[in-house]
Amino acid sequence: MTNEGVPDDGRPSAEAAALLDALAGAYERGWQPADLLHLTRRAAESPPALAAAVLLYEARLSGAADRAPTEWSDQLHAAAELYPDQARLADRTPVTGPRGGHLAGALTAGRSGFLGYQLSELAAEWNRLTDWMVLLPPPSQWPAEGAAQPDAEAPEPAATADPKVLGRIRGLLAKAERTDFAEEAEAFTAKAQELMTRYAITAALLRSRAHTGGTVVHSRRFHFENPYLKEKVHLLTAIGDANRVRTVLFGDLDIATAVGTPVDLQQVDLLFTSLLVQSARALQSGAAEGRAGARTTGFRKAFLAGFASRIGQRLRDADARATEAAADEESIPLGDLLPVLATTSAAVDAEFTRLFPGTRTARARSVDARGWHAGRAAADNASLAKGERAIRRK
Repeated sequence: MTNEGVPDDGRPSAEAAALLDALAGAYERGWQPADLLHLTRRAAESPPALAAAVLLYEARLSGAADRAPTEWSDQLHAAAELYPDQARLADRTPVTGPRGGHLAGALTAGRSGFLGYQLSELAAEWNRLTDWMVLLPPPSQWPAEGAAQPDAEAPEPAATADPKVLGRIRGLLAKAERTDFAEEAEAFTAKAQELMTRYAITAALLRSRAHTGGTVVHSRRFHFENPYLKEKVHLLTAIGDANRVRTVLFGDLDIATAVGTPVDLQQVDLLFTSLLVQSARALQSGAAEGRAGARTTGFRKAFLAGFASRIGQRLRDADARATEAAADEESIPLGDLLPVLATTSAAVDAEFTRLFPGTRTARARSVDARGWHAGRAAADNASLAKGERAIRRK
């Protein structure tokens, strides 16, 4: 595709302009770039590549690189990595001139171009989206170019994780994903959890000692795709529970919203991404070993549910150990440190209740017993700290 020319009848230009307007409207109603890409892939009515091209082009129009909140920009970067051809198209298409004119030419040109009706259909899909909870400021609320970004003026110390700490956590989790030995993977994962806990405690102590106005609590959306969607949500919830993060699932959208401090949300995101990889590998290993029923859907769902349940418990154990170590290192009685952490949990609970006053706890479903116990065994069959033996049940 090229950005040369605009069709003579002007219809694609009008359709492109209408599509940009639909996108702007969806943003103002609370939808974010990752939400819209997820919904487009899920509906399968419009090409996700078209959605990506429009999202990335609009980002140039709105000056998102200099004005958007960091998490918004991160979503756009992820879209560009997932759809590199569309990112190049958006980068080389002029943003001057009549609204939608150059974009229409770029989208519809060449054999691989999109058709005018596809632009109209995608606009209609986005226009049908109702108001949703605004978790990040939409473009109309961004500062003028050159001003501080909305999340650059957080009122609490250590509101976002130190890039060096995040780098160490990423490094540990990357090692856990690469190793073929379950014991090493669990050790690296546990080390990452302990590092997360220590950093979260440091941030909480900074807030307490600085006597700031309160704990900053944010929300972040996670998007899920089949297979095993509910089991993946179970894993996210288990990780969140170990890190003072609460989660709610919007089952009709396959989107979960997690609520926590910015530090905890960043770290839960990293751990969830890594443990998805690790759980999939554990499941594949069980199938490769020829375990009875291991290739059935019921077994696999139960395996992942059992894995998530047991991993959540072991992460909470690692969190408790790290909390005790932090209290010792700071020369603070554990009984004095726990109320500081409880303040964070209370702030998260209050924000969660404000956002989602009508939630209910999902009821457990009956599962394949063999798969459940195999999943828990996979989570047990490793050490969570270097030098610690794997758990063995008699």
